[in-house]
Amino acid sequence: MEYGAYSHKGIHRKANEDHYYIPKNLTCPDIMIVADGMGGHNAGDLASRIAVEVIRSYFERHRTRFRTSDDLLNAIHQSVQEANSRVYTMSRTNIRYSGMGTTLTMTVFEEDRFHVANIGDSRCYLLRDGSFRQITRDHSLVQELLDNGSITRDEMELHPKKNVITRALGTEDRLRIDCFEETLQSGDIVLLCTDGLVNSINLEDYAPSLPTDISMESLAEILGNEALSAGGSDDITIAAARDNRNMEKR
Repeated sequence: MEYGAYSHKGIHRKANEDHYYIPKNLTCPDIMIVADGMGGHNAGDLASRIAVEVIRSYFERHRTRFRTSDDLLNAIHQSVQEANSRVYTMSRTNIRYSGMGTTLTMTVFEEDRFHVANIGDSRCYLLRDGSFRQITRDHSLVQELLDNGSITRDEMELHPKKNVITRALGTEDRLRIDCFEETLQSGDIVLLCTDGLVNSINLEDYAPSLPTDISMESLAEILGNEALSAGGSDDITIAAARDNRNMEKR
């Protein structure tokens, strides 16, 4: 896998409350994480940083135990619940961090497939054959309104409460996690992002023009800079990975 990432506080934010993880070398586990924190007094920054660090540490400590898909799924649930407990306990024991939480979307790669876990409105996309497909489903008020027919997709994009999320890591003692499994083909690109990206640009507009040999660092930087140019008022974080197996034969 080839990895790349981009993170920016946006045009109007004083600080970046997003955090992410991508592997830095071959000894790291094949996982990616993005998290978008929420809460005052820098609590959002702390919540997202703790969540990413706890999950990364869990996979590094236990990586030799992962032999099957069930092992990986169990690790996803255990690591995310551990992160949730850490953030929730801190929010309950320190008044400065009361109510803090974070979105979390992560991907774990396993040979010819990948697993995704999601809480909140950070997203996972699959780029294949020049088209982006959203894998995750937002835990947000506007998504619920769309699902029950109260608003249209166009109205969803303009709704005054489009940033209200209905599920977050660290806000309750137990956490419901949405998990997905997808096949992985040579040349596939898996992209994780916080809402600062998709609230600024339409990924489908860029999919056809992206070179097939673009590096993941370049891909993340191009999309991040486009989001900034489009207004980018929120934190923008992107983590991308490409399956390079047999790429020389394509």
